[in-house]
Amino acid sequence: MIGVIIILALFCVGLLTYLLRMMKQIKEINEVLDDVQKGNLDRRIVIHRNTLLTDTCYKINEIMIKTKEQLIISEQSAIRNDKLMTCLSHDIRTPLTSIIGYLDAIHYQLIHGENNRASVETAREKAYFLKQYVDELFQWFKLHSKDEKVSLKRIEVVEELRTIYAGWIETLENSHISYDFVTEKEEAYVVADKLFLERIINNLIKNAWEHSNAAKIWLEVTVVENYVQIKVRDNGKGISAEDIPYVFERLYQEEHSRSCFGRGLGLAISKELVLLQNGKIFVQSVKNHGTTFFVELPKVLNEC
Repeated sequence: MIGVIIILALFCVGLLTYLLRMMKQIKEINEVLDDVQKGNLDRRIVIHRNTLLTDTCYKINEIMIKTKEQLIISEQSAIRNDKLMTCLSHDIRTPLTSIIGYLDAIHYQLIHGENNRASVETAREKAYFLKQYVDELFQWFKLHSKDEKVSLKRIEVVEELRTIYAGWIETLENSHISYDFVTEKEEAYVVADKLFLERIINNLIKNAWEHSNAAKIWLEVTVVENYVQIKVRDNGKGISAEDIPYVFERLYQEEHSRSCFGRGLGLAISKELVLLQNGKIFVQSVKNHGTTFFVELPKVLNEC
């Protein structure tokens, strides 16, 4: 009888000790949650092993970690969006202000003769630049909202690329830039969207023409086992190693670029278009020796 009483007493003491530990841990959890509710997401619950609350504490800590990560992502997104709005205002307002200035000067007859004609031409060029810029913005937002529809078909890519490059000859010659189209084969077939492919290659050539200070730009086609590799290569100023990881970001700008988007908008669009076609795009560059952009698209056989 005494033995039973002792056992019951020990059991009650053990149970009371366990309940006190549980109550202490619940109090700790409540204190942490109160602190978290006030905005301190760095607090964590001290986990005691082998209790009924162990798994619950692990899960609460995981929720707080994920919540903080999501908050950081949200804050970074807000910063990027603020920067985007600032960039949009700057990059649109600058040419628009210039256009208004030229048109006002013409309207109030402040310039005459050849200067008048030159001002009209300058305003016209800036208007076309502004239209192109807005078109690129529209393209980006359309891609970003997943509204762009892809139409994958079998395309003979060599002749298609030759045609695209031919459209640049006059521009390159007027800019005193040499050019060359290089291909191993006269025919190669890819699974791609023809309009997307044209936009990608035009964006890459335009990027080399505008930003590389190159003396020559190459468009090259190489057929590999499972894909066709397209290269837009230049012998220009190159991209610094620290800038390479960011060239496809929408807000990428080099150190000396006044435009908020710099190279980034056209290249960001190109990357999205390549990914929609199940392809790859990457860049290699050596400072002061040139840059090569690679586009790889899935290959199909001629007889398909």
